[in-house]
Amino acid sequence: MKKVLICFVALLILGSVSALSVQANSVDKIVVPDFNKPAKMQLTITDAEEGSYNVYTLTGVSIKPTSPFELHSGTNEIEVYVYPTASLNERGYYTFTYNLKKIGGANYEDRMSVRILDLKDLIDLESSADFDSGQIVIALINKENIELKGVSVRFSSFLFDTQGKVDLTPEQDSIISIDVDKTELSRTKPGSYVVSAEFNTLNGKKEIDGTIFIGEKKGISTQEDSSGFLIHTNSITKIDVGNVEEVVSIQMKKDVFSRLFTSFNIEPTSVDRSGISVEYSWSDKLMPGEVLNVKARTSYIIPFLIVVFAVVVVLGFRRYSETKIDVKKSVHHVRTKGGEFALRVNISVNAKTRIENVSIIDRVPAMVKIYNKFGTIKPDKIDAKTRRLHWNIGDLNAGEERVFSYVVYSKIGIVGRFALPEAMVLYEKDGEVSETSSNVVYFLSEQIKGEE
Repeated sequence: MKKVLICFVALLILGSVSALSVQANSVDKIVVPDFNKPAKMQLTITDAEEGSYNVYTLTGVSIKPTSPFELHSGTNEIEVYVYPTASLNERGYYTFTYNLKKIGGANYEDRMSVRILDLKDLIDLESSADFDSGQIVIALINKENIELKGVSVRFSSFLFDTQGKVDLTPEQDSIISIDVDKTELSRTKPGSYVVSAEFNTLNGKKEIDGTIFIGEKKGISTQEDSSGFLIHTNSITKIDVGNVEEVVSIQMKKDVFSRLFTSFNIEPTSVDRSGISVEYSWSDKLMPGEVLNVKARTSYIIPFLIVVFAVVVVLGFRRYSETKIDVKKSVHHVRTKGGEFALRVNISVNAKTRIENVSIIDRVPAMVKIYNKFGTIKPDKIDAKTRRLHWNIGDLNAGEERVFSYVVYSKIGIVGRFALPEAMVLYEKDGEVSETSSNVVYFLSEQIKGEE
């Protein structure tokens, strides 16, 4: 009778437990131990006896919440999170047993499956180079439906080394643009290069490697500069701004005149003469970043001086040919018995062509007096007030020359430089009155000492 009663009670208990039903629906069934990222599961519980329950497992994972929760009759939906433990070494699909136990009552046992993923299973890394912007574009590809925020990562390659934080969106690409040295990038040969992303995780630093593909980029930059007048410099520069070897050429043209005064910093590869022009050519192979610079320096100083000299000669000849009369004035020291300062003034008049009504006017400085004895031709008039001497010569034929002289003296010794003003000549030619002047004469008192 006692055994029958015990069996009856056991059947009642089993019946009540078997009535409870649990369905585990995956919301996000991925566990990432590197970031302690749990899987999110939803338990749909029906036909449970009302009361407080706990959910737990004794495997390599833990389930939260760990605190009791209430179930009522009917349908209950409970969200639970499956966390990795330090002892969890499994990767891939992981099935474990969990318990749903009523406090002070029956226990329900079932199995649940999650996916355990390492960082390398979760993320792929791809990158490319953008020559125009001078950037390396990195894409962190999240292959799973899981979100990770504020992940610390360091990107490094031979072109850059930088670090920061990124957010990984479920099944999306996170794009990171890194500025690099455009010159260094342009000089990099085409090919694939290693780039690494180092993540700070709860299990230490984890690294994911990818590749940067740098394609061929062809480009030649040309710079021209021209400066100077008498010394003219023309410069042409070719720069290989791509990342492959290029053959470049430079051409310059010069006429037959300027080529005589032109020099180059580099000897031309070829010289082609055509008519009155000469074409110079240079060619070279440039590696990425290399430069070919050609400078042509044309000096026009010598031809300029030749032109100036020719102009001066022509103008001088023209002036000489147009000069109708040539007047020169000179002085010489004269010795006197009393030791006074005295100078003989000579005025030479030479007619280049026939001229009429020629007259000479000369002026004497105030510091000297005119000696009353003259040479062959005495002045026609001496104006004491203006201190001027006048000679009326009349007409002169071409090639005819006249010389007039007089003496000036001073009883007061003169020291230093002594100047006699220019003499003026008036004449008529073809009915027009013209004038011309002689030179100004300077005399140093030291010349007298030298003669003595």
